[in-house]
Amino acid sequence: MARVTMKDIAARMDVSVNTVHKALTGKPGVSDEVRAHIMSLADEMGYRRNANASSLRRKDAKIVICLPSPANSGRYYYAYLWEGCRSYIEDAPDVGAAFENIEYAFGQYPVALAGILDRIDAGERIDGLLTLAPIRPEGTVLLEKIAEAGTAVVLLDGDKPQTKRIAAVVSDYAMAGSLMAEQAINLLRGKQDARILLLAGDPQSESHAVVARAFHEYLRTQRAQVRVDDLCGAHQQEDRLHEELSRVLNTARPDMVCSVFAVGSEVLADTLVELGMAGEVLAIGNDLFPESVLALRRGIVNNLVYKDPFGMAQTALKRLLDFVLLGERPQSDVERGMVELVFRSNLDRYATAAHVEVTG
Repeated sequence: MARVTMKDIAARMDVSVNTVHKALTGKPGVSDEVRAHIMSLADEMGYRRNANASSLRRKDAKIVICLPSPANSGRYYYAYLWEGCRSYIEDAPDVGAAFENIEYAFGQYPVALAGILDRIDAGERIDGLLTLAPIRPEGTVLLEKIAEAGTAVVLLDGDKPQTKRIAAVVSDYAMAGSLMAEQAINLLRGKQDARILLLAGDPQSESHAVVARAFHEYLRTQRAQVRVDDLCGAHQQEDRLHEELSRVLNTARPDMVCSVFAVGSEVLADTLVELGMAGEVLAIGNDLFPESVLALRRGIVNNLVYKDPFGMAQTALKRLLDFVLLGERPQSDVERGMVELVFRSNLDRYATAAHVEVTG
């Protein structure tokens, strides 16, 4: 028989899990009558407190959120991961956890993880860690050590099972690549010997690589008579990417340019405007942020692929808290967020859902 959880009790009572948690852990915020009813029902259903939940009688759980800085290049995508976390915490302010945010600059991920591990080795209790999936081996090793020390780890934006994470919440990057490729075929229909330039991002980034690979694979399986050339370059390489893109557009203009990542999408839009080619070259970008929304609204790009970082962050934080506070392991250790194609006709709705504020 499956273990009875706080979620089961909440469903029977038609109350929130937070209410059940308060009642069973002796926290204020529920009436004596409701508390008594919940405790009676918990006994009736055979609910048993787990070690994680029992520890909350003594102190709040410590949750660390460690993500790239939302400043500079981080504003394109990572700012919306942070916004999703903040929104989730604000909507459920009394969940029995204390939160700490750690922002790090690009390239400093191992340093941030090493700092967390040093604190744990020094005796500090960190119950849960929400962070990005590591790209390089040193990050994987550090996260594995953090997990082995007893910290529950949930990954965002990729998966590395060897880190011993309890779950990973990722965008469906393969779907993103296929969706972009299908729309590329639609836009190029009727063009003979069409050429696409794909801004393929960082080959070491799992998310970029999967989107690019799926893009190529979809075109191959559909037997599309399209030639695709890749142009790599990602964060902190914007100037070089702009120069290379300008060179290609000036010397061998493709029929379409697609970008698998947010920074590339802005470089693409800026370059098309700078060269006076906006509207002359078909373009599909990735991710919603103020600059990409304006680019679509003004017809500089034809479509955007939306991967919902805001929603993914909320889901990931919920999975981490459910495990740390309630002892509930996710039904699936890898959960994929939605991916959708945005047009000018539905742009405003998606911009609102993504919490993207645009002026101009």
